[in-house]
Amino acid sequence: MWFLDQTLPTIEENLALDEALLNEVEGGRLAPLVRIWELPRYAVVLGASGRLHEDVLIERCREDDVPIARRSSGGGTVVIGSGARNFTVILARDSYPGLDAVDFAQRFILTRLAESLQSLGQPVEVHGSGDLTLGRRKIAGSAQRRLKHHFFVHATVLYNFAVDRISRYLRSPRRQPGYREGRSHDEFVTNLDLPPAVLDEAIRAAWDAEVCSMPGELIPDAQIKELVETKFGLPDWVSRL
Repeated sequence: MWFLDQTLPTIEENLALDEALLNEVEGGRLAPLVRIWELPRYAVVLGASGRLHEDVLIERCREDDVPIARRSSGGGTVVIGSGARNFTVILARDSYPGLDAVDFAQRFILTRLAESLQSLGQPVEVHGSGDLTLGRRKIAGSAQRRLKHHFFVHATVLYNFAVDRISRYLRSPRRQPGYREGRSHDEFVTNLDLPPAVLDEAIRAAWDAEVCSMPGELIPDAQIKELVETKFGLPDWVSRL
C-alpha cells in the first residue's frame, strides 16, 4: 500500500486527484493507497448533497476571497486550510470483512487512525457517523465515495486550525450528531495537539503504508485536468443544490 504526500495548487485539483486516484485503483492501474494533503489557504467544501445557500455564508466567503467547492463524496460542509490535514484511504471492498457496508467501512477507517493516535497518548475516539473526537469535541469529520470494487474514505484532521473560521463561513448544520448536543462550531470543534510530521506518521503507520519516493508517477494529470474542466471546476457543479 502506497503512502502519497501530494498537495496540488487549487481545491478543485485536490478534489479531482482523490477521485482520479480512486478511478485508477478501480481500474487496476494503481495499488490501494493513503494520501495526505493540506491546502495553504482557506476553502469551503460542500458534500455531494450539500445545499450551498443553506450551508454556506456566501457573502463572507466572497469578502475574504475564500473559494467554495463541492466534492463527489457525501458528508457535511467543511472549512479547510492551513492547520487542517486531509487524508484519503482507498481500499478494495473485499480487502477486509464487512467493508461492503458503508457505515462499517467508515468506522473501520477512522478506528485504525484513532488506535494509531491512541498509541501516541492521544485519547481519540470515534463518534457519530464518521467523526474523530477528543473529549467529545470534534477534531475530524469524514466522507466516503464507493465504486463497484473499491472505495475511499477521506477526512480532515484539525491540528493547528483557526476554528473561528468555521463559524465565519458556515451556518450551523441542519443535521447534527446527537453527541453535539446543540453546541456552536466554536464550542464543538477543537484541534489535535500534535506536530504535522507526527500526525502524518500516525496516518501512515495506521496502514503500514510505504512512502512513495516518486509521487509524480502516481498522479494521473490528464484525468485531473478533465475532472476539473468537466466537474469540479464548473460553477454549475458547485451550485447544483
